[in-house]
Amino acid sequence: MINNLRFFRKETMTIEGSRRLFKYDNIKGLAIILIVFLHISTPFWGIDFFSGFGLRDIGKLIIPIAMSLFCFTSGYFSKVDENIQIKAFKNVFVPYILFCTLWIIFGIIVFGYNLPKSPYLTPTRGLWYLLVLFYFRFSLPALLKIKHTFLISIIGALAIGLINIESSFLAITRAFCYLPIFLAGYYFKNSEDYLNSLNNTIRNILVKVRDCISNHKKLVLGVLLGFTIILFFIYSHLPFGFFVFKYSYAQMDLTRNFGILMRLFGLFANLGVIILIVYAMPNKGSFLTKIGKNSLYIYVLHFYFSEISKKILKFDSMSYIASNPLFALIYCILVTIILLIILSSNPVEKLIEKFLTFVTKTFVKN
Repeated sequence: MINNLRFFRKETMTIEGSRRLFKYDNIKGLAIILIVFLHISTPFWGIDFFSGFGLRDIGKLIIPIAMSLFCFTSGYFSKVDENIQIKAFKNVFVPYILFCTLWIIFGIIVFGYNLPKSPYLTPTRGLWYLLVLFYFRFSLPALLKIKHTFLISIIGALAIGLINIESSFLAITRAFCYLPIFLAGYYFKNSEDYLNSLNNTIRNILVKVRDCISNHKKLVLGVLLGFTIILFFIYSHLPFGFFVFKYSYAQMDLTRNFGILMRLFGLFANLGVIILIVYAMPNKGSFLTKIGKNSLYIYVLHFYFSEISKKILKFDSMSYIASNPLFALIYCILVTIILLIILSSNPVEKLIEKFLTFVTKTFVKN
């Protein structure tokens, strides 16, 4: 019954069969490294390395790119069949409820937090991503039947910024903003079909551009580096709330026109970075592969350790780390490496799989 429990690991299989696409494992590995480093580094965002530059500025670049990579790969590996909605409920929504419950218990027992007022309606920590992924997977068959879905999704991402919604309520704003990224991943997987539907002239031009990019990885890496540097300087002048895709323009003190313009720029900039990373990433096994294969295990579990890390840093014995930029950077790198090694290990992988299998058998019918 549980052979179709694909939410965490098996998402990385190709459509054709059992052959694994290392490229997309590696992309997810890169994304989760950035995310773990980001959350470990947040206690040090008030520290400047030099001339007002610090980890907070790096975080502004990491957040949109890393989560966009996650959404893109999730779209890429989404497959529409007659059971997709049942699978979305079993493999995404049930884990969402489960890990929300575990986080509440963890917070109350370990740190003495109060019971949230609306625990499942306002996702805590990074669990919003599971809820958003459930929306996407559940609604994908209907979305694909709508003409110009991608264009409509972009309009929706821009329009949702005009509405003042409670920032975390059901992750609605994030769902609208990340939907174009998710759809782009799904369409990218089927790009050959879309190319064949075009007239010969346009198709030949696009194929030549694609082949040129695929055959010049060093050029792609150079463009990616230059584009990333440009984005860093642009993003450094925007409010932090802009990058988490959960606030309206008014809540970020942005004018309507400027907010729409910058969100549109951000969406296409993120897509541009993703496409460059897809073509630059080698399709062979590396240290990123194992991490990427277990990326959603790591994503869900690392929040517990990052929260503990923040509490440890509040002790006086650790205060010298927070007062020295170099020590802070070394601490963040070392803790990130240790967490990645532990959470991507085979014992943790097997333990989580058994736990999810038990929960699914208990609460979900065959």
